[in-house]
Amino acid sequence: MANAQQNYFELFGLEPNFFIDQKDLSSKLKRLLQSAHPDRHAQGGSQQQMLAMQKTTRLNDAFAVLKHPVKRAQYLLQVVKGIDTTKDHTVNDPEFLMQQLELREELDNLAQQKDASGLMAFADKIETMAEEQEASLGQRFEQDEWDIEALKVSIYKLQFLHKTLHDIEIAEDKILD
Repeated sequence: MANAQQNYFELFGLEPNFFIDQKDLSSKLKRLLQSAHPDRHAQGGSQQQMLAMQKTTRLNDAFAVLKHPVKRAQYLLQVVKGIDTTKDHTVNDPEFLMQQLELREELDNLAQQKDASGLMAFADKIETMAEEQEASLGQRFEQDEWDIEALKVSIYKLQFLHKTLHDIEIAEDKILD
């Protein structure tokens, strides 16, 4: 069994890094889950099966964090710098905040009008913004010296965009019902 003290990156044999090959991560998860599956430890008794189940749960938890850019960035800061960015963080960027208010208003209008094609186009726009923000965040992590405040703001902005994408999915589901 792997050392319980391993961080999520180590668990998957990865260096702590913001950029992760998602296909590689998925294939490593599959391979690790196969070796840890409780059925493979049936001969070892209930203790071995319990440990295998715990490892499976840890692998799934680690995968959920590493596959999601916001969670991965937050975890990376936690592991490398000991900084917890999961708490509420404010952004002192009036332009960004105004943009978010306008985006929320646009989403609300599209949802009220039950405009499915408008929502799809809006989702594409937000996806593009999120991809750009993710790239910007990744560049910040590649700097020799991390600007912690800039990283926190960048994470928060990406989190905001992902929340908007989630809300778009909810609005689309309501329209389709």
